[in-house]
Amino acid sequence: MFAVQDLLRRLREDVANLIRTEIELAKAEVQAKLKVHAVGVGLIAGGAAFLLLGLFALVGAAIFALALTLPYWASALIVGAVLLLIAGLLAFFGQRAIKKTGMPTPDAAVAEALATVEMVKEEVP
Repeated sequence: MFAVQDLLRRLREDVANLIRTEIELAKAEVQAKLKVHAVGVGLIAGGAAFLLLGLFALVGAAIFALALTLPYWASALIVGAVLLLIAGLLAFFGQRAIKKTGMPTPDAAVAEALATVEMVKEEVP
């Protein structure tokens, strides 16, 4: 009788140790991936900064190109108006897309969880 109790105690301890080990492994894996992602985000942010500088240079070039036929103030006004029009259109379409999708709730996951609960209720008397 003691052998069975001893085996059950050892089994419980082994399972607990296995679960702890698996959790630690998962934590280590997630931390390693997060470090790589953090470096990636930093590189993307650096690229975005240079992209913005490049866009500024292109806007300046567009103003100077128009200034060959118009005064500088008129060239800057035209380029600025076009940029504001593009920004307004992007904001409008973005807002429309957000309204169309609704609130960011996990509707499918909730429905699946409710279906699982109902299935378990039917199976268990």
